[in-house]
Amino acid sequence: MHSPSQYDSVPLTTRTLALIDESALLAAARACNRSLDWLAIRKFLIEESMGRYGEAAVYVGLPPSSHAEYQEQRSKKLRFCHWLKTHGFLVMTRDGAPTGDGYYKANINLMMAVDGMELCGEFKPQVLMLVTADPDFGHLALALRKKGVRVELAAIEQNVSSDLKGSVNHVIDLRPLFNKFENLRNEGSGGSAPGTLSSGRYIPDVEDELEDLGPADHHGYS
Repeated sequence: MHSPSQYDSVPLTTRTLALIDESALLAAARACNRSLDWLAIRKFLIEESMGRYGEAAVYVGLPPSSHAEYQEQRSKKLRFCHWLKTHGFLVMTRDGAPTGDGYYKANINLMMAVDGMELCGEFKPQVLMLVTADPDFGHLALALRKKGVRVELAAIEQNVSSDLKGSVNHVIDLRPLFNKFENLRNEGSGGSAPGTLSSGRYIPDVEDELEDLGPADHHGYS
């Protein structure tokens, strides 16, 4: 899945830490009209056959806990978090706040950035994989590179700003990987039921994926 040239400067056995912004990854997959195969995502980021091993941490914004109208949505998201945990992911959550238009916002960027520094101090990875296209993570990338950590960014490359590209060692385009996944809408396929595992893929309701994100210009959480 990776071209060998990407790893010219990476040791054969590489301790790797992946920090995944779940909402950003979901938005990128939706832009490609693809469902997410989470186990394939982890294998792509931490590829043992390429000598990489480590942890994948997923940052998830949760619907508000104190508002009754969000409870069904919250229950679905918590089931998803449980699935991630039982399949080897580290899961970090943050409760969101209602935005007044039926959606909610849970700013996980600060948590992800702070954890990036703390986990790198504890875990001491040789490579940090950032799964986001948010330019705010440019400062984190530069700070970690100064500490000797190689920082790679996994995103839809055309959506990455030049400033963020200039802050990391390497950008990995996720589009070729997404193209191997099933279409987000697979009508009449007779596929597996929502909320189940099929060939390593967690299958949410299509409408849940879209509703969680909100309108194209307004993420439900970020």
